[in-house]
Amino acid sequence: MKALTLALLLSLPAIPAAPVKPLRQPSTSVTKRANGGRWYLAAGGHAVYCYGPVMIVPRANGDLERVVTFCRDGSAMVPLFEPAGPEQIKGKSKIAPSKPRLRM
Repeated sequence: MKALTLALLLSLPAIPAAPVKPLRQPSTSVTKRANGGRWYLAAGGHAVYCYGPVMIVPRANGDLERVVTFCRDGSAMVPLFEPAGPEQIKGKSKIAPSKPRLRM
């Protein structure tokens, strides 16, 4: 009986295995990178290469913060370095004082 079962199993045609489909990658804006990105200086002092737009988002304390989105390192948002403006530097303003006009 065992020999008959074994002969029957060996005489069956081999069923080819189904082809393995490649895993589908998620189609997010990080994976669909535009050809042109840009280098930015992060608030931590390092350079980051990002593809997304620069946005202004609120901080936890209510202030506004400039961030860049969709960076190469996988970060969704990176805070940008903001140099001190002339109003923040006392005595070193680059804005020329206004001169009174003479009218004739």
